[in-house]
Amino acid sequence: MSMLFHLAGLLYLGVLSVYFVTGRGGPTMLAVLMVPASIIILTLNDLRTGSFYPRCAPRCRQGLAGLYCALAAFPSAYLWWEFDAIRIDRLGIWNITDHLAAGAVVVLILEYTRRKYFPVFVFNLLLCLYAIFGRIVPGMFHHPGISWQRLSSALGLEMSTGVFERLPQLGLTLIGSFLLLLAALQAFGCIDALLQASSRLAARRPRLLPQAAVLGSFGVAAVSGSGAANAAATGSATIPMLIRAGFPRARAAAIETASSLGGQLMPPLMGISAFLMADVMGVSYFDVVLRGFAPALIYFLGWPSPFIS
Repeated sequence: MSMLFHLAGLLYLGVLSVYFVTGRGGPTMLAVLMVPASIIILTLNDLRTGSFYPRCAPRCRQGLAGLYCALAAFPSAYLWWEFDAIRIDRLGIWNITDHLAAGAVVVLILEYTRRKYFPVFVFNLLLCLYAIFGRIVPGMFHHPGISWQRLSSALGLEMSTGVFERLPQLGLTLIGSFLLLLAALQAFGCIDALLQASSRLAARRPRLLPQAAVLGSFGVAAVSGSGAANAAATGSATIPMLIRAGFPRARAAAIETASSLGGQLMPPLMGISAFLMADVMGVSYFDVVLRGFAPALIYFLGWPSPFIS
C-alpha cells in the first residue's frame, strides 16, 4: 500500500510539474483533474497510516479504499475528457453521466470532511439542505429552494462554483507551487539551517532567545503560510531551548505561539486568509499579498520588545 501511495504521489507531482511548466488547460481544467486525484492520495495515505476507518477489518478497509479510488478516478478522467463539452456544448443541459461524475466528487469530499473535520461537514450539509428546502424557512432567509439536480450542477458542473471553483484552483496553482518550494527547501536542509542560525544568535546571550524564536518563525513563515505548521517546525527546537535557558514553560510556549502566528500573516502564502480576502473583495491575490508585507513585517519587528526586559 505504501508503494501505491508513493506511485500515486509521483504521478500527482508529475502532472503538477507539467502544468507549472506549460500552463496547459488552465487552472480550471487542472482542478477538474486534480481535485479527485487528491482524494485518491488522501485515501491511500489514510490507509497506509491506519486512519482509514480503523474500526473496520483490514480487508474491509482495503475494499472501501479501492472503491473510493475508483469513484474518484472515474470523474477525474471523465470530467477532464468531457471538459469542453460540459462547459460549452452541454452547458445547462448536462446528461445523467455528467451529474453522476460531479456527484461522486462531491460525495467523496463530504465523506472525507465527515471523517476528518466533522463540524465543517455538518455546516456544509446544513447549507446544502438550506439550499434545497429554503421554502420552509420562515422570515428573511426564506427562498423558493432549488432541486437536487440544480445543487449537483452548482457543486460540480458549473466550474465557477462548488468543488472546482477559485479556491481549489488557487490551492493547486499558487499554493501548490509554494508548497513544492517548501518541500525542496526542507529536502536540502534550509529549514534546519534557519533554526540553527537563530539558535547560534542566542547561544551566548539567553536574553536574545525570544528574538531567536522570532527569527526562526519569520524564516519558516515565508514558506509555510500556517501558524500551526510554523509552530510545529520551529517550536520543537525553540521551546526546549527557552526552557533550558530558564524561561517558565508557559512563557516559552507563549513566545513560540506568538511568533508562529506570523505564519498566517507573512506573504506570499498567508494561509487561507489571503484567498478569502481576494475572493470577498474581488481583487487579485497578488494585490492582497503585496499589501500584506508591511503589517507582517511590523508584527515580527514590533512584538518581541517586551521580552527583552
